[in-house]
Amino acid sequence: MQPMDYFLNATVPSPDGQYNVSLVAQWFHKVPHLDIRLNPVNSTFDPNDNEYLEALGILVAIPGFWLILTLLFFLIFFLCRCCDVNSKKKRKLTCCKCCLFLFTLITSSAIAVGFFGNYQSHEGMVEVQNSSSVELQHLQFLRNKTQNVESLFDHGITSRLDSLERSLTGPLVKNYSVLPILSEKLVAMKRNATRGVQLAIEINNKLTSLDMAFIPQRIKEIEQFRWPITMAIFSFLFLICLILLCGVCRHSRCLLILFSVLGLLSLVVCWVMTSLFLGVSVAGSDFCMDPKPFLRKQFSSTGETVFINYYLNCDVRSKNAFENSIEQMRRLNENLQEMNVEMDRICDTYCRLTSVQNDFGSISSQITQIFQLLSEIESYSQCSHVHQEYINTMNHSCKETLEGVALMLVSSSATGLLLTLLVLCASHTWINIRKKRTVIGDVNEETDPFLPPTSASSTVSSANSKRMRDNFNTSSSTTRPRYSHTPPQTPHFPSSGPVTTSTPTPINGRSIIREDQLSFLTPPPSYEQVGQHPSHPQHHPQLHQHHGQHHQAVGPHYVVSYRKS
Repeated sequence: MQPMDYFLNATVPSPDGQYNVSLVAQWFHKVPHLDIRLNPVNSTFDPNDNEYLEALGILVAIPGFWLILTLLFFLIFFLCRCCDVNSKKKRKLTCCKCCLFLFTLITSSAIAVGFFGNYQSHEGMVEVQNSSSVELQHLQFLRNKTQNVESLFDHGITSRLDSLERSLTGPLVKNYSVLPILSEKLVAMKRNATRGVQLAIEINNKLTSLDMAFIPQRIKEIEQFRWPITMAIFSFLFLICLILLCGVCRHSRCLLILFSVLGLLSLVVCWVMTSLFLGVSVAGSDFCMDPKPFLRKQFSSTGETVFINYYLNCDVRSKNAFENSIEQMRRLNENLQEMNVEMDRICDTYCRLTSVQNDFGSISSQITQIFQLLSEIESYSQCSHVHQEYINTMNHSCKETLEGVALMLVSSSATGLLLTLLVLCASHTWINIRKKRTVIGDVNEETDPFLPPTSASSTVSSANSKRMRDNFNTSSSTTRPRYSHTPPQTPHFPSSGPVTTSTPTPINGRSIIREDQLSFLTPPPSYEQVGQHPSHPQHHPQLHQHHGQHHQAVGPHYVVSYRKS
């Protein structure tokens, strides 16, 4: 477990030293980036660069090329096996079964690594989504505060100044010395309010350039489909391994053939996944090693490069990007407050209208709200808040997510190689499994004694008996009469004679002499011959008595006719 722990826990600082990246990022970032002419290409992550995409496409095509070679190999293999299908040689399959069982367990372990990698990648993507969502909420809070300041300057103070202008013209028309002063103050306050609106719009535009609403939404949409689809693919591969185990344990030809078919389909799936994971691993590693060029192009639509660098680098000694705008709005607001107090003092002497007093009171409260909002904007616009979420996003992206993708890459490639061996061995196994011969009927079942036997031994015995009879008829055709029948002759049992001590041969508890032994070589006479020689039964009474008993026991005796040669 030490290599695995080292792989999962080892991190190195990024090139700028702001966040940590996995060792996987360094390994994949060092993969050569070559174009179609084998010229080196800049490894900085840039999906808008055609040369970079070309180099990435060449790396992705390597597993696809290996898949094509594997399928061509299996095509040649099955063609050769089809030509060798007539081989009757029986081969032992014990070694193949042991190899299938062992490599199936190893393949299942590789698939389990893919499950773990998918889980780790999903957890990393969830953390990235959460961090980017928090960062988005922070920026959205700043935008809302800026919009409130803009609304107070535009619709709050300006509208009240217009109302004061209409109200003060009538009561003060007789006092011409006061009217120009009030009119000048009103114009100055409107000018300050308009400038405040412009500054608020500028801050809002800068915040809009960092609009990251698409990041968590895009991650959510991708993970909504990627997570279950990847789990289903690895589950399908694991199910194929179970089919192979069942086929090996049951010695099932059908299950092994099913695994061979599904295994070829799984090879395509594994190497396609390997291509995708390889491309994501290399591109993700390039992004983790140097993300700033891509982020500057992505978020610098308004040309505020300094503003983007402020949040990406976040140097403590750096100046707040909104400090100038906030300071200008604060001075404008102070001027509005001073002029509002002065106008209120003048009107308190020359005009005591209730509507005028209400307008001055409303402007004063809105100025106070603007001061509070500017303080909040200044506090929340510090780079520490946004930059911290940026660091968290990069840590989860370059650690858990990238390592999970790397584990799935290793799992899919190893599973593809192991499935190649399994399909090859399984195909060799089911091709050499012979079908068992089915026994017709039951051995204890009663059969017709007059029908020929159906077993292979009886067939071979009948063929051997016929061959012996043909040889006997051929050898005896020149010296003895030819028989007119084909069935085998009943052996001639000799009569019991005097026992001699010269060549005794015990048969069934008695001995026979040499003449009796040779009598087995001559066929017995037919009934026609016995009828033509009436004296024959008197010479051998015991012999005919024994013949009668034998014929009664074994069935009808066949008639033999002699013909002189």
